[in-house]
Amino acid sequence: MDDYRLTSTGFGFSIIKKSHAITNPTKHFHSWWEILYIVSGNRSFFYKNRTFDIAEGTFICIPPGTLHRAINPIGESCVLFNVYFADNNVPLNLDNHRMDIIYPLLEKCEGIKSLEPEYQNYVKELLDKIGNEILMEYEYADSMSWSLLEQLLVTVVRHKENNLAILNINDNMNPLVSSVIDWINSHYTEDVTLPLVAEKFNITPSHLSRTFKKATRFTFIEYLNNLRISKSCRLLGSSDLSVLEIAYSCGFGSVTQFGRCFKSLTGRSPRDYKSSFKKVKL
Repeated sequence: MDDYRLTSTGFGFSIIKKSHAITNPTKHFHSWWEILYIVSGNRSFFYKNRTFDIAEGTFICIPPGTLHRAINPIGESCVLFNVYFADNNVPLNLDNHRMDIIYPLLEKCEGIKSLEPEYQNYVKELLDKIGNEILMEYEYADSMSWSLLEQLLVTVVRHKENNLAILNINDNMNPLVSSVIDWINSHYTEDVTLPLVAEKFNITPSHLSRTFKKATRFTFIEYLNNLRISKSCRLLGSSDLSVLEIAYSCGFGSVTQFGRCFKSLTGRSPRDYKSSFKKVKL
């Protein structure tokens, strides 16, 4: 099957097939979950704050708010599939009834796995079938595509992880920023500020701000808030906590600050987001 880019499916997700994938221009993150599967070829892949050598059979499941970047060796290209749980850049909402099954599976698949040979063709076949369902506009393509995605994720969850095929390589990220990201990823629900982190790492706030932006292409607060909003989305859909309780548990100083930040990143208020999910659950 030829390459395709199906980003407005109407099904709640997008699927892309590339036979000559190239290097991403910058490190970036999304407000939606992403799956990347390498059919053939080699790449380097920056994930969170480390770089991995990835090759044929590598399956990567990337949560919202996770910094990442794919880098091709000089003269190399690779065949791959991307699945974004967003339709036309709109993330899969909690009011989509599919999330009850899909979200827990995505969480279990999070990270980088190198699939054993006997699983590789099966995963590729499932992805090919999903693309074919959408391209051919078969009857009930929506239901069939989601069923195939569920099969895919269950297969990976059951798969025994083989870390021997994933090797750390030399990373060009600033060691300071790498350490800061590690620390933020573990403490973002606390009262984290730029001056506090700068003091912890014995540098000035202005130096940390410049260095962080240069290494990640995001401001300190942009990265911090993205992590917090990603966490709040999960809590809004999976807990009975109030919006106020979720705001504080995710590190926001007030419900007003939380609401403003949430709406700027999702286009919806936290209450609307939570109530739409509850309607489906009733």
